[in-house]
Amino acid sequence: MTSPSVQAFPSEAGDRALREAMRDALWDHCRNSLGTARLLHQEDRPEALVATACRMAVETACRAALAQAGLTFEGDLAQALRRLQAPSDIWELQESGRASKRLAAAERAVAWIAGYLRREAPDRSWGS
Repeated sequence: MTSPSVQAFPSEAGDRALREAMRDALWDHCRNSLGTARLLHQEDRPEALVATACRMAVETACRAALAQAGLTFEGDLAQALRRLQAPSDIWELQESGRASKRLAAAERAVAWIAGYLRREAPDRSWGS
C-alpha cells in the first residue's frame, strides 16, 4: 500500500494562490460590470439593464472579498454583505427605482468593498 503523495494535497501556499487568482478575476469582472452600468446609464438604456449590471458589479465585488477571506458565496447578496460586515445601508436591494439611484448605490458598495480589500490585501491596487 502506498502513501499519498504530498503533492496530491493542496498546500497552504497553493490554496492562497488559487484564492488570490479567483479574487483578482472576480474583481476584474466587478470593475467591468460597473463600467458597463455607467455606460448603459449614460446612454439612457432601459433601467432593467442598468440594474442588472449594477447587481453584477456588487455581487462579483462581494465574491472577490469573500474569496479573499476564504469564504464562499452562498447565493444571497445581502447575506454576503453581512458576512463581510458591510454597513447595513451600503447596498439598497431595491426591486424598482431610478437607474441613477441604483448606480450610485452600486458605486458606494463597490467603493466600500475596495476599502475592505485594501485593508486585507494591501499589496494590490483596488481602485474603485
